[in-house]
Amino acid sequence: MDSNEQNQLQQELNQANKAKQLFENPLLKESFDKLKKLYTESLFNTGATETEAREKLWLAYNVVSKVEQNLFEILDTGKLASKQLEDYRNSIKKQKF
Repeated sequence: MDSNEQNQLQQELNQANKAKQLFENPLLKESFDKLKKLYTESLFNTGATETEAREKLWLAYNVVSKVEQNLFEILDTGKLASKQLEDYRNSIKKQKF
């Protein structure tokens, strides 16, 4: 593994740590939950002829979900990067002995 790969993995790990801090913040979770609830309730309260409003609400709900999913993906990527860095460091230690 060259230094560029190590730097990339370290960057992914740093990003994952930041995403983890966000998820540990109750305000963010509350915000996601409130927005999803608001969009869901609004979506179900549209009239039969309010197609455009439903489409916009559906889109807004999905954007919130996509942001949340993106943060989960960053966390998962960081877990993999951490494992790769750990494996690499262990292999170096074994070579020294």
